[in-house]
Amino acid sequence: MTEHKILIADDDESIRFVLSKALEKEGYLPLPARDGKETIKLLELDPVSAVFLDIFMPDINGLDLIPEILEIQNSVSIVVITAHGDTQTAIESAKQGAYDYITKPFDIKEVAATAKRAVNATEQVKESQDFSDADSPKSQGSKIVGQSLEMRRVYQIIGRAATSNETVLVMGESGTGKELVARAIHQNSNRADQAFVVFDCSAIPANLIESALFGHVKGAFTGADSSRQGKFEQSNGGTIFLDEVGELSADTQMKLLRVLQEREVEPVGANQSRKIDVRVVAATNRQLQQDVKENAFREDLYYRLNVIPIHIPPLRDRKEDIPDLVDLFTTQFANEYKQLKVAISDQTCELLMNHSWPGNVRELENIIKQGLVMCSGTALLPEHCPQLLGEQFKFTTPVESDQEIHVRRIIKSKVESYLDSGVDDRSLYQHIRETMEKPLFEIVLIKAGGNRSKAAEILGINRNTLHVKIEEYGIEV
Repeated sequence: MTEHKILIADDDESIRFVLSKALEKEGYLPLPARDGKETIKLLELDPVSAVFLDIFMPDINGLDLIPEILEIQNSVSIVVITAHGDTQTAIESAKQGAYDYITKPFDIKEVAATAKRAVNATEQVKESQDFSDADSPKSQGSKIVGQSLEMRRVYQIIGRAATSNETVLVMGESGTGKELVARAIHQNSNRADQAFVVFDCSAIPANLIESALFGHVKGAFTGADSSRQGKFEQSNGGTIFLDEVGELSADTQMKLLRVLQEREVEPVGANQSRKIDVRVVAATNRQLQQDVKENAFREDLYYRLNVIPIHIPPLRDRKEDIPDLVDLFTTQFANEYKQLKVAISDQTCELLMNHSWPGNVRELENIIKQGLVMCSGTALLPEHCPQLLGEQFKFTTPVESDQEIHVRRIIKSKVESYLDSGVDDRSLYQHIRETMEKPLFEIVLIKAGGNRSKAAEILGINRNTLHVKIEEYGIEV
């Protein structure tokens, strides 16, 4: 058996040590390199089967080093080392030609599995020489979230798709984030500075869809009082996203095919076609291959659209991404409403992980944001998300303990006696605050062991509000 050499390029000695030991255990020969210069030197001396490459090194950015590595050895598989959750780096590295990436902190089993895939890929590429590097176009951030193996594959395809102008077909169930993928392709392409136009093929009546897509000239039909550009012309130079493309009628499918073949559009009522330069990204939640077999979708159009296929996995198949998605939605909510970020209770987390998610990421976002609206404390509890509790969930009146009944009676008695003295409402409110609110806060703070966040959660108020009350009443914590 040939001993495969794997180069480890990282300026952190501890990381080089950990990766070397893990790869040695799998039968590989590790070659450690401290920086970019040493990496290039080792590659020039001896070919390797894979490269584990850190992004941040003292003399060069790892992304900038990828083209140099591939220039020396264009068949080698590069595995980028990046921080957890840095999906943009994953996309950028794929654009530059990297094979895969791993995140810190490392899972040793994942390192071994990734090394095996990378080495096998290098051997295959040596035979076919299908790998090629590409210049990295200007890119922008992506809002796609997830570190599951399924999503990592999606990032790789996005990165490679962004370097070409070929049509892309994004497939997946409703709510999986197909438009986000389309935007990421556009934002990471050399068309990023041009228009990104979204068109929902299922939202426009059949008699208006051709005008909406291809435009019309004045007088083309009743009500056409002026000429109008269609979505294709509006996206000229940029990208058009055709959502739910499987819903197009047979006539519109035929005309869309002509646009893709000829790279020109003919507005309704016009006698002359107009040249366009548009990148097409289409999406569907239908099984288009089955539709083709049933003559519900044109086979030639299907192959024109499906040059670069991307399958978005349903959320139930990548539940390990749920914590990252929840973190994204709670952060967005806090920023939008200028509030403190709400924590997720353990019970709620368990419910989130056990839910089947028929509505995918869109359903998760909806449940989290509804729950945050209903949440008055600092933690999202199961009762804030009744959709997760199923049909067995019922709102019930809590049973008061003897102590709670006693306290309620005392409060009622105090209020009634104070009202009998003839005071106005404002004085009554001030009296209640002075005689009841302060001791309540003191008792809860003692119960919470001085932990203000926990006390605020018990009281059902914002932590900042509790802080103000503590200062107002001079409570010692």
